[in-house]
Amino acid sequence: MLELPKPPWYRRVGMLYLAVAVVVTVVLVAATLAFGSRGEQAAGQATVTSAAPATTEGNVPDPTATETIPPSRTSARTQLGVLWEKSGSDVHHGRQFEAPGRWRLVWSFDCRSFASHGGGNFKITGEGDLNGVSVQEFAVKRSGSRPVVGGGRGRLVVESVCDRWTVRALAA
Repeated sequence: MLELPKPPWYRRVGMLYLAVAVVVTVVLVAATLAFGSRGEQAAGQATVTSAAPATTEGNVPDPTATETIPPSRTSARTQLGVLWEKSGSDVHHGRQFEAPGRWRLVWSFDCRSFASHGGGNFKITGEGDLNGVSVQEFAVKRSGSRPVVGGGRGRLVVESVCDRWTVRALAA
């Protein structure tokens, strides 16, 4: 019987690293799906159209976005016109909210850890009545705003590799 030669040590170690990386990735994805946003998983089905193109300023902070947004569901926040807001990193499936016929989506993100790659990916999509909402940016740091025409009940999903992002849905 013909016996194959043993691969060099660096190939064996490389395969071991690859196997460990795959296992760690699967565990992290499973943990994110299991524990990521347990309190905000309820979603309804329903359709909105994004009207005007985004106004985006590179590396200019958004005056309406703050670094820290305390989680609050008071009526005072609703009176100020904030329909939904979230700051974070990674993927987030937002809670459902009711949007009027005209509203505005405001976002900012910071992907400095991906500067050597030219920036990081930042994406917002809508579900339910908000399924026409779509924003996708690739940069190191950016903020922007987009008016949305069409209302209803739905939620926003933020997908990003960035270290920090903030998204707000504001009544027009």
